[in-house]
Amino acid sequence: MSEVLEVAPREKFGTLNNRRLRLSGKLPAVLYGHGKESVSLSIPADQMETTLRHGAQVVDLKGAADGQALLQAIQWDTFQREILHVDLLRVDAQDRIKVIVSIALRGEAPGEHEGGVVDLLLRKIEIETAPANVPETLHVSIKDLHLGGSLKASDIEDLPEGALIVDSTDPVVVQCVKPTVVQDEEATEGTIEPEVIGRKDDEEGDAAK
Repeated sequence: MSEVLEVAPREKFGTLNNRRLRLSGKLPAVLYGHGKESVSLSIPADQMETTLRHGAQVVDLKGAADGQALLQAIQWDTFQREILHVDLLRVDAQDRIKVIVSIALRGEAPGEHEGGVVDLLLRKIEIETAPANVPETLHVSIKDLHLGGSLKASDIEDLPEGALIVDSTDPVVVQCVKPTVVQDEEATEGTIEPEVIGRKDDEEGDAAK
């Protein structure tokens, strides 16, 4: 089920008016695309936060505008806590859109019982698909991932029908590797220090002669 945003017309503009709008619990937004004029809108902040929390990227508009739209861009404040502005791009059911989707792992890797650790290298990936098929998350099963093994983007198990991965290089998503051994810095310094001090003493002795 798509997320619904109840949009209203926005007639006052500028930094001060946008601040007042946000204080009232709404967000300034603009809708554009498909050869139509841009429309300035306001969106309930709580609906927008719910949409983002659910990971939705395509929404259904209701009110001053209708149809589907892609969350094209979201402007945040400096601390990434407050949404300042939302850009919406009109989309049609026949469109092909590019979106970035999170990747999650499923299952337990046998390699973890073989002394390895699972290293997720690619947390998000860009895909091209129809608006109705945009997933919230894509998954890779690691139930057959052994020590020294890896899985690529082509191993994503729930890519929507007709969707394409934009990156044609088939990047590695996850691997199972031996844990990295960190050398003890204190032990290293203890080995080097006498040699340095001895060299300094030798230089001072030469100078005295």
